[in-house]
Amino acid sequence: MVKKISEYEYKRADVDAAIAFLDGAVKKANAATDVVALAATRDEVNAYFADFYTLVYIAAIRHTLDVRDKFYAAEQDYYDENMPRLAAKTTEFNKAFISSPHADRLGEVINPLIVDKIKASLRVMDDKIIADCVEENKLVTEYDKLLAELTYPWNGKKVTLGEMHGFCKSADREVRKKAFAVIGETLATVGDKLDDIFDRMVKVRTAMAKKMGFSDFVEMGDLRIGHIGYGREQIAVFRNSVLNDVVPVIVELKAELAKKLGLDGIHLYDNDNYIAGGNIDPQGTAADMFAAAQKMYDGMNSALGAFFKEMCEAQAIDYVARDGKMGGGYAEMLYSYGQPFIFANFNGTMDDVGVLTHEFGHAYAFKRADENKIDLDLFVGGMETAETHSMGMEALCNRYNNLFYGERDAEATYQQIFDALNFLPYGVTVDYFQELVYKNPDMSPKERRDLWLKLESRFRPYVDMSDIPFINVGGRWQYQKHIYESPFYYIDYCLSTCLALQFGELADKDYSDALGRYLNLVEAGGTKTIDALAHQAGLKSPFDGGALKDVCRLIKTHLEKLAKEIR
Repeated sequence: MVKKISEYEYKRADVDAAIAFLDGAVKKANAATDVVALAATRDEVNAYFADFYTLVYIAAIRHTLDVRDKFYAAEQDYYDENMPRLAAKTTEFNKAFISSPHADRLGEVINPLIVDKIKASLRVMDDKIIADCVEENKLVTEYDKLLAELTYPWNGKKVTLGEMHGFCKSADREVRKKAFAVIGETLATVGDKLDDIFDRMVKVRTAMAKKMGFSDFVEMGDLRIGHIGYGREQIAVFRNSVLNDVVPVIVELKAELAKKLGLDGIHLYDNDNYIAGGNIDPQGTAADMFAAAQKMYDGMNSALGAFFKEMCEAQAIDYVARDGKMGGGYAEMLYSYGQPFIFANFNGTMDDVGVLTHEFGHAYAFKRADENKIDLDLFVGGMETAETHSMGMEALCNRYNNLFYGERDAEATYQQIFDALNFLPYGVTVDYFQELVYKNPDMSPKERRDLWLKLESRFRPYVDMSDIPFINVGGRWQYQKHIYESPFYYIDYCLSTCLALQFGELADKDYSDALGRYLNLVEAGGTKTIDALAHQAGLKSPFDGGALKDVCRLIKTHLEKLAKEIR
């Protein structure tokens, strides 16, 4: 019988004991007589922390399932307070590891990319920023708690932000407009608090960057999130590809869509709607969707089908939106059990199918990396690689839309492809906004909002936000959690979308070939850079100039073909 996630035993992961263990590991690294002994010491550290972080993640999962649970809230506070000390001690071990007289031979016994990642980690963590890291953790928790506890008035009830997102995609345009207005009006009531939290975040992140020898937080943020092998120069190449090749296509497609839908233009509450009469919602109940997903994964590949069944039996997908549950979605890995976990908030829209594809892509990649015994420092790769696993899975699942949407499968596919393309300008806006904010850390709240509006007008000139309170003064970014919680993460969604769109168009021509390329990419985990993985799969890297030009041409043709199939 498969053990359920809720049955996993939890005890606090003792940070002091972990620090003592690392003290011993430092001594072993310093005493290593050859490169094999040096590498073996690091293997011991990885084995220890696989178990350690399993406990940390169990606590984090249970905290996000109910932020009101005092026990797990206290556990989260403990980790927020103490994990920076552990990070500093990990840095001490990494320094001993890299400075060993045998370190120049490490490439003979471990993947050289591991060495690159360790060197990058040493640039972003040190004892001197422990207090700053503690403060940053507390601010993230403060922001999460504020948004999780915030409720939105809707038809006499108080609902969550996740539920509001469902109303934002209603078939009724007036309902969508009202939903966005309620979100804006409600966020405006805590606008000062959101500004204050972010002000403090910018200050503490800038302070730690300067202590670590950076001129600002931008390069430190990129390295800290795991951007290895590329930086702002390469991201600028990609951003220009979006601006020059994607935005003009979307402007044209949106104009055609507005005409087809009889709209005077695309307002914010229209931007995520692509079908006359409103977007397509999946058929049936949540149970029906899970049954459809099982049939889909069985049809795609027997290993995928077996894994989805295991996830369900372990109750490792929590999808019900409820009071006290944190918003959003994520996938996490519990290393000691070889068990991934998926967190989601169903709202009755296509987003629910997205969870059963996107987060499942993450979970499957976790499982394969675990079974392939990929080093924990590489595992599923940087965020951009991990997001390719999830977004690539989404693109490949479009073939099975009839299982979720019945006879409206062509409409659903049209919507999903258009939506993925439509995401790119928003995604690069989020990233560029952060780059400019952290290069100008003394901006006032108004200056940041004005900057957001300026970037929106450049990258999304087809969206009118003028009639939505709070949003129309530049407040949209303040409920984009990544900006507060994980700076510079969001570009990874964009880089992976570049690859996922290519997988999708390949699948339209030869599904078996596209699926095979995808599965091979997943098998490699994080053992190569995103550039190398893309080229190995026969795809263009996001950093190849004009990487999106050809795929945009294919997508436009594909969407036109699907439009003819839609009655």
